[in-house]
Amino acid sequence: MPSGPKRVYRWHNRSRNRVHLHVRNINILIDAAARERANDSHRMLTDLVARKVRAAGAIPKRNRLIDLSARMRDHDYLFEMKSTTAANAHGQLRAAISQLYEYRYIQNIPTAQLVVVIEHPPPRDVEWMVDYIVRDRGLLIAWDGDRRTVQFPDTIRDHLAFLA
Repeated sequence: MPSGPKRVYRWHNRSRNRVHLHVRNINILIDAAARERANDSHRMLTDLVARKVRAAGAIPKRNRLIDLSARMRDHDYLFEMKSTTAANAHGQLRAAISQLYEYRYIQNIPTAQLVVVIEHPPPRDVEWMVDYIVRDRGLLIAWDGDRRTVQFPDTIRDHLAFLA
């Protein structure tokens, strides 16, 4: 009889290992799907802004660090694109802000206008960040309207009219 419980216990451990293995596989698939969605969103935002920049008569450029840059009306612009969800918007906005400052410093373009471009309008719980980004930090913010248009606060319309 003592072998009975041991067998059940061993089987239980194997079952648990299989469950953990499958959970890991599921997590990997979810992570891969999320990464793919983020990459698709990033590409869409970059293409959208690049089309708007070209339509305004400028040449969109990029390098290993910078998602997009352009010289518009004698002003340099650096754009950082971020895919966003309601759950990650705050972190993505914070990351974009710090990346833009870093890129401006590394590229030695101290007068470049920094533009955060996100996938969706900021969710209600981080709407305050629009004011923080624009008024406190002096940066610009825009978001995808419908995969064809770019939206931004009216207060910065003069700075981003070329994206409209």
